[in-house]
Amino acid sequence: MKRLLLTLFVLAAVLSAPSFGRDQQTALTEFKKDLAALKTWADEKKKNQTDPLAPLLVIGEMVEKFKAINTEGLPADLKEPWEAAAASFTKVATLVGQLPKDSAEATKKLADPAFQKDFTTQMLAIQQEMMPTLTKLKDAAKKYGIEELNNLH
Repeated sequence: MKRLLLTLFVLAAVLSAPSFGRDQQTALTEFKKDLAALKTWADEKKKNQTDPLAPLLVIGEMVEKFKAINTEGLPADLKEPWEAAAASFTKVATLVGQLPKDSAEATKKLADPAFQKDFTTQMLAIQQEMMPTLTKLKDAAKKYGIEELNNLH
């Protein structure tokens, strides 16, 4: 009986222990692959796009893909600005979520001067908040040879 209890206790301890993380090199390699996949997805969305509002209307989906990228094991100077950028992009997605999904309706709403002023003010505030984060992210990308992040604005 004691042996069974001891076995169960050890098993419970092992199962509840934190998982062993990825090493940094593996994390960086997988991060680059995930970024390439995100870029491929974005490029596909841009293909044959004639609607100028289309990028806005898929931003929520893009943000979810951005947030789903695994950052476990990344160096802190890359992981922290990536996660901060994800939080900022989530704010953008929330703001854009105020627009109707139908492009014609979204265009109509964006033409409203009051909505346009409020929308632009909020978007500029998010952009100002995001700029230091993007600078840190670009610096880390350069440090770790992550070319996929060179075109951040």
